[in-house]
Amino acid sequence: MIVVVNDANILIDLVKLQLLPHFFALDLEFHTSSLILEELHAEQLVQLQVYLQNGTLKVIDFTDDELITIAMLQIEKPALSEQDCSAIVSAQKVDGALITSDNNLRKFATVKKVEVRGHLWVLDLMVGQKTITGKMALEKLDHLRTNINPRLGLPKHECDSRINTWQNL
Repeated sequence: MIVVVNDANILIDLVKLQLLPHFFALDLEFHTSSLILEELHAEQLVQLQVYLQNGTLKVIDFTDDELITIAMLQIEKPALSEQDCSAIVSAQKVDGALITSDNNLRKFATVKKVEVRGHLWVLDLMVGQKTITGKMALEKLDHLRTNINPRLGLPKHECDSRINTWQNL
């Protein structure tokens, strides 16, 4: 089973897109850090509560040594927040892929030898595992790009490729 660590921006966007049930229906092992959860607003936490309570979304807490590692990563890359650095340490701790749309975090995590995935990978999986239809993926991708996170900077050619594929499903 693929193990993933969810950064706050992915969870926030999935809440806004109303895709949480479809996301957590994927055949993945889901994690996030306690520090990342602190970044979320109360209404977002309310929507995640069922997945936290039933153990679908596991919360990673840190030892003192891991907190030091997080602080050292922040010193190394000051542009990243404590939560961002906790995502890297979490992914390393559970030997999982990091799901994020934060470009600075993506690049730094890659340098730290952490596998990184993003929105398109998540939508691909949802279509592939049939938790959403191709039509729904098209609608959600369009909504994400135009209304929810227009500065996201998803690669146009990658989006166009998905649009062509999902239209034919």
